Amino acid sequence: MRDALLVVIGFLTGGLLIGGLWFVTPAWAFSSKDLAKLEATNECPKCDLDLANLRKGDLRNAKLDMAFMIGAKMRGVNLSGASLEGAVLRGANLNVANLSGANLRKANLSAAFLLSADLRNADLRDANFNDANLNGADLRGATLTKTTFNKTLLRGANLTGLDLSTALMDKAKLTGAILCKTKLPWGEDNSGC
Repeated sequence: MRDALLVVIGFLTGGLLIGGLWFVTPAWAFSSKDLAKLEATNECPKCDLDLANLRKGDLRNAKLDMAFMIGAKMRGVNLSGASLEGAVLRGANLNVANLSGANLRKANLSAAFLLSADLRNADLRDANFNDANLNGADLRGATLTKTTFNKTLLRGANLTGLDLSTALMDKAKLTGAILCKTKLPWGEDNSGC
């Protein structure tokens, strides 16, 4: 539905026609004002940063609570100590990002890419990682109360010492995950000690 709407918007606004296809900047792309505010102040709560390119940026201790960052390109970004409480990062690329000590409480990271991401000591309470890829991620020391990992890829993820007893993990892929003193919904697992 959203794609059809974009085509109609492109047609009505004179989108670019190449090879019989309309190319338009989606109406839901990031706000350049919000991006400029973030770059100038390192704060942008409730901002619209959907699809923004923040690759390898330094956003340590940034204030991005309730920000919309759907599909944002954030590979290698440093968000250590940042506050992203309630942020929407659905489908964002956070591969090899540093989110250590970040507040991602109630954040929506469904279908996000967090391969080899550093999530040590992050607050992930009530966060949604459904269908996300956390292969190789380091979650040691993270707070995971009521975190949702349904259909999440966690292959090779370091889950040492974590309490996932209240997490929802339906069809989560834990093959090769490092499990040592890890409390899972079905009991403690020490297979990786």
